[in-house]
Amino acid sequence: MSTADRAFIKYNIPTWINLSTLIAIVAFIIYQSKWQQTVDSHIQDKSIHVETSNNMLIFVPRIELDRRLNNIEKAQEKQSKAQEKILDILLKG
Repeated sequence: MSTADRAFIKYNIPTWINLSTLIAIVAFIIYQSKWQQTVDSHIQDKSIHVETSNNMLIFVPRIELDRRLNNIEKAQEKQSKAQEKILDILLKG
């Protein structure tokens, strides 16, 4: 290593990496690794983690439920109108 390289390291590196920055980076890496371990254990535990394909079988989207309810309401209205017509015909006839 040349004298210019040593001088560059001596005067430039400590300005952006000091001890507190190094401790913060190490702490962040440790925290992230612990968090990743909890995520991995969550994914492997099938009693907690439900896969997306199973979610679609269990949970019905709200839009689909609303459409079904609207279809049921329309069918009931048609049936009530048909019953009223039948009653009118029977009572008049």
